[in-house]
Amino acid sequence: MHLNKLTRALPILVLALTGVACARSSPLTGAWERVSLRDSTGTTLQPPAPAAFAIYSAHGYFSQTAIPTGRPTIDKPLTDMTREDLLARFQRVSASRGIYTISGNRLTRKGLSNINPALEGGELVQLFRIVGDTLILTSPNPANRGEATFGRVR
Repeated sequence: MHLNKLTRALPILVLALTGVACARSSPLTGAWERVSLRDSTGTTLQPPAPAAFAIYSAHGYFSQTAIPTGRPTIDKPLTDMTREDLLARFQRVSASRGIYTISGNRLTRKGLSNINPALEGGELVQLFRIVGDTLILTSPNPANRGEATFGRVR
C-alpha cells in the first residue's frame, strides 16, 4: 500500500523538482545592488542617486527599491506632515515590483506596482550582460548611453 502511494506521487515530485530546476536557470535570480547609474546622455546619476536594490525570483518576479540615506526623522503621522516634511521623506525614493521575462540577452520587466502610479502597467526593455558578479543593464537603442551597473549581493 505504501509503495503504491509512492509510485503515484513520484511523477508529481519529479515534475515539481524539474520545474524548480528550470525556474532557477535564470542568470538574474538573486539579489543585486546598483553601484552606478548613467542617464541616456551618459551623465552619471549614481552617485549621488541612492543605491537601488533589485531582487529577481526564480519564478519571474522582481522587486526594486531605492531609499536614500540621511533622511530626517520626522515623528508625525503622515496626515500631519507639511509639504516640506513629505518631500524630505519621499524625495528620491523609488520602489517597484512586477514580473520579468528573459529572451536571449533581453530583459523585459512589466511593472505591476510602483510608488509612482503613472508607471504601473508599463514595460521596460533592457539588454543585459553579466560579467562575473556584475550585472550591466543598457538600452536596446544604441543612441541611448544610459547604463545601470549592479553587483551581486551574497
